[in-house]
Amino acid sequence: MTAHEDDVDQGLREILHGIRDANYHRPGIRCLRLLEAGPDTAASLAAEVALLRSRQRPSLAGAPGHVTAWTGPRGRVEQYSLLNASGRCDDFSRDHDLSCFGKRFHHGAHHPALAALIGSLPHLVNFRVNVLGPGASLSPHEEHSVVRARSGEVGIRARFHLPLTTHPAATLTLDGDVHHLAAGSVYLVNHGCVHAAENGGPAERVHLVWDMLLTADAAAAVFGPGPAPAGLTRTRRRTQPPVGRRTVTGWERIAPQVREAEARSIGLLAVQ
Repeated sequence: MTAHEDDVDQGLREILHGIRDANYHRPGIRCLRLLEAGPDTAASLAAEVALLRSRQRPSLAGAPGHVTAWTGPRGRVEQYSLLNASGRCDDFSRDHDLSCFGKRFHHGAHHPALAALIGSLPHLVNFRVNVLGPGASLSPHEEHSVVRARSGEVGIRARFHLPLTTHPAATLTLDGDVHHLAAGSVYLVNHGCVHAAENGGPAERVHLVWDMLLTADAAAAVFGPGPAPAGLTRTRRRTQPPVGRRTVTGWERIAPQVREAEARSIGLLAVQ
């Protein structure tokens, strides 16, 4: 064990190692169910997202120059970026810069449930509303959960999904495992896996999606033992079982920041 890891308790160390291992396509953590939004919270979030969408312009993931265009979106794929410097929901310019500073949710006065949730999630990199229209999809692609901080330390940028509106035919594929994420639950989704999304349902699939640097405060909020994020309650942490299996033969890929050998020592990050 290194100094980078020795302040991490065993349960959290297993989570860090599981995310890391699956990031390199080994057995590990691909999808974990963590938290629940009660009916009132889920309804409030869904209503506020509908209000926000009626007032704000999205960015279109398939448009040339969009940060997500490289994933090969098909159909109507909208993104509302809620955490930025400008306050424009079509401003995705800092969604993936790994900085927690200089970004905020500008529309909290009219969206208190969203503001409370965002405000209770420490060390966010981004927070988005992602919409897949009927028949829309994101093609298979590979990002990386394992990142290198400015200090040189290796840690995790973790991604979470909270589905608000979905359908059994709306699926997420992670290294060939096909998952359906139920509305009202919060899931860790390992975006280091080769992943793809498809909405085979007859209506929109609407998810809240956010990335956090796994600092000590962020880990305590999403994994415990700290207070659960606003409006959410902890459920028994469990691996999400796949509903099927799909062969993936080709995908787009971002070059990794961290080689697997360098990720043997992995720990909680400092905020940056």
